[in-house]
Amino acid sequence: MINKTKEEIITELSQFTGTESYYKSTFGLLKLTEGMHWLREQLDCYWLIDIIESVQGLKQIKKAGFQVWTLVINPDKSWVVTCKEDTDRPVIYEQEGNWTDFKLDKIEFYCINKVVLLKSEY
Repeated sequence: MINKTKEEIITELSQFTGTESYYKSTFGLLKLTEGMHWLREQLDCYWLIDIIESVQGLKQIKKAGFQVWTLVINPDKSWVVTCKEDTDRPVIYEQEGNWTDFKLDKIEFYCINKVVLLKSEY
């Protein structure tokens, strides 16, 4: 994991505005853009991508061609991952965990047609 402040990480993430290369997810079901690959590698959050990949077969996820994923880290370092079909839609998937060392308090990104991308890369 990189030793950068939240502000430095946010600044680096905002510089990803498109992608020229795609990277495979752990099990090869999803493609990651350069920004999501950077996030996964630099913040050591393979687990986050694995969650997204592991639920792609669920009925409610399958029918959502446009998925909005959000990770929120609570003050006690517990976390919750949610998915919606769009920003103004209800949550269609939620998973909680007890602890993480993820450096950001919150991140929102997309999964569109099996490609996971940062909002800035959309």
